[in-house]
Amino acid sequence: MKRALISGVTLSAVLALAACAPAPRMAVPTKPGESFLSARSAIGSCAHTAPQGGKDAVGFSYIGNIVYNGGLVGMIGTAMTEDDIRARGEAGAVDKCLKKQGFKRRHLTEAEERAVNSAPPAQRTALLDHLVGGGTLETFPTRQIPY
Repeated sequence: MKRALISGVTLSAVLALAACAPAPRMAVPTKPGESFLSARSAIGSCAHTAPQGGKDAVGFSYIGNIVYNGGLVGMIGTAMTEDDIRARGEAGAVDKCLKKQGFKRRHLTEAEERAVNSAPPAQRTALLDHLVGGGTLETFPTRQIPY
């Protein structure tokens, strides 16, 4: 009975924290000297790894939660967050593939996100080229900032 109570409390805490998690930030693969188009091509070449990465993450999560929290509670805990677990596993698999090609994931700042989202297509491409190549909004030529 005590184990079931602890597992229930653990599950409740995990679900409460998951519900309060911030929305994921936009990210770009970065590699000095590379462009938006080369990063896009690299992502395309790594996309085939995503489904297996998601599947593995969900499988390991079920096993871990069942071992840690017990049968039913562990399965329910994983089932309730399966989509998020799958998405993170897919992203991790693509990141791993991109790392082999020399790229690194960089999350954009709020200002960079706003600039990318509000820019007209030509400026957006120029800004993304700059960010993929390792630049920041602060080092982007001011005449090209779209806001």
